[in-house]
Amino acid sequence: MLLTKKPHVIHGDPVHRASSARFVQSLARGLSNALPTMDRRAFLRRSGLGVGVGLAATQLTLVKKARAATPGAVDGSGKIEVKRTVCTHCSVGCAVDAVVENGVWVRQEPVFDSPINLGAHCAKGAALREHGHGEYRLRYPMKLVNGKYERITWDTALSEISARLLELRKASGPDSIYWVGSSKHNNEQAYLMRKFVSFWGSNNCDHQARICHSTTVAGVANTWGYGAMTNSYNDMQNSKCALYIGSNAAEAHPVSMLHMLHAKETGCKLIVVDPRFTRTAAKADEYVRIRSGSDIPFLFGVLYHIFKNGWEDKQYINDRVYGMEQVKADVMAKWTPDKVLEACGVDEATTLKVATMMSQNRPSTIVWCMGQTQHTTGNAIVRASCILQLALGNVGKSGGGANIFRGHDNVQGATDVGPNPDSLPGYYGLLEGSWK
Repeated sequence: MLLTKKPHVIHGDPVHRASSARFVQSLARGLSNALPTMDRRAFLRRSGLGVGVGLAATQLTLVKKARAATPGAVDGSGKIEVKRTVCTHCSVGCAVDAVVENGVWVRQEPVFDSPINLGAHCAKGAALREHGHGEYRLRYPMKLVNGKYERITWDTALSEISARLLELRKASGPDSIYWVGSSKHNNEQAYLMRKFVSFWGSNNCDHQARICHSTTVAGVANTWGYGAMTNSYNDMQNSKCALYIGSNAAEAHPVSMLHMLHAKETGCKLIVVDPRFTRTAAKADEYVRIRSGSDIPFLFGVLYHIFKNGWEDKQYINDRVYGMEQVKADVMAKWTPDKVLEACGVDEATTLKVATMMSQNRPSTIVWCMGQTQHTTGNAIVRASCILQLALGNVGKSGGGANIFRGHDNVQGATDVGPNPDSLPGYYGLLEGSWK
């Protein structure tokens, strides 16, 4: 289709005008034979009609899909209920109001009076409804038959799976089966999963925390007894200084950054330590680039200046901490500024500045995530982070502590009571003497 102007009268010499008119008419006839033409007004009329028809057709298609995907009519005339729930994407725990019509979740809204998400949603949370109602979600059991999946009934699926499991246990023993739980299970589901495996006669079970925060649980528990985050997300608004090391919260836990940004409005200093300049680093008062995996030299480099200048909380250490003198002796002997520079690439002025910011702005908190735990030295990095907070007297205080950002929504709960291969619910040992 060719868009042209309407023919217009050419003013001037009659001969030139006639010649030009014949040329234009000849050109127009040739183009008309090759391409259909229309003037601007006709083009706009037809375009508007086409867009309108397209939009109407699109809406009709969506309505058909929605009705086909949900049992019963969902047209706004049914019973409407609002169910308060929690987002299942990450550990922030944003509150969500799910709008339910005739038993079907049709839309959602963030909860504005929630102390956690303050009426906010991230892109992942906004798509929460798709978990249960997405078009790609499996709605019934499927069995692979001759290379193709076929639908079977729940009774058939349970019977066949149970029979096969019993065959395997009879032939090869209970340890021949490996059971995988989930950090997205709630506490009750995780506990039931662990009990089921125990009754089966095995400890061969696990879940995502094994490759997620198992180093955190072990590192924190071996430092002050229990492997968990010490404060809440919204308590970070009470922090005077925050050290993010191994966490890119602006992208991984976007809603959590609301609380840090609010804290910055009231004077909190934000320090970000990361090999990459991330979106979190873009909000930092001080950004420190270290070599990947050199977290311990950096943390001990900061501790060196804290001990050297006497900035540690001596009364807190005397009352609550055991072994800090040995830590101090080790740090002062082995992690001098030249050794820190050699190991992680951060000079003395920078580590001193970080130590000063954390010491002079208390309570200060430390935040980490996968950036610490995924190293082969993850357990030791976690312990170094905890030791830094103990030296400053920040543990057990509002605005302080170790804010450990989990990936899934119930990593902590599933680890506490769920399918761990090396412990029973509540971290009781496997040996009979530890629980009987």
